[in-house]
Amino acid sequence: MTTARWEFILLIVAFGVVTMWRLLKSAVFDGLLRAADGTVSPGRIQLLVLTVLTALQYLLATIHDPSHLPAVPSSLVAATGGSQVVYLAAKAWSIFGPKRGN
Repeated sequence: MTTARWEFILLIVAFGVVTMWRLLKSAVFDGLLRAADGTVSPGRIQLLVLTVLTALQYLLATIHDPSHLPAVPSSLVAATGGSQVVYLAAKAWSIFGPKRGN
């Protein structure tokens, strides 16, 4: 059981390393943090930060007790929902809000 646990952890870490290596090698981050008009998007930044922190928290909880997947805390669900609302509100504002230069 202990060997299988460590093999699983090693597999997940290897997937993460390969994925990050491929992302950094191709450097396709153009639209990750920028809006369509080329400006930095605060909504996208906060969504990325929350997503990375959530994934790290869940991964650490799974590594701490790999016998089962941990339950997702309701506060994390609320934070993710709030993050999505902020992102979608910023997106709606950029589409339907007053246009620059008018």
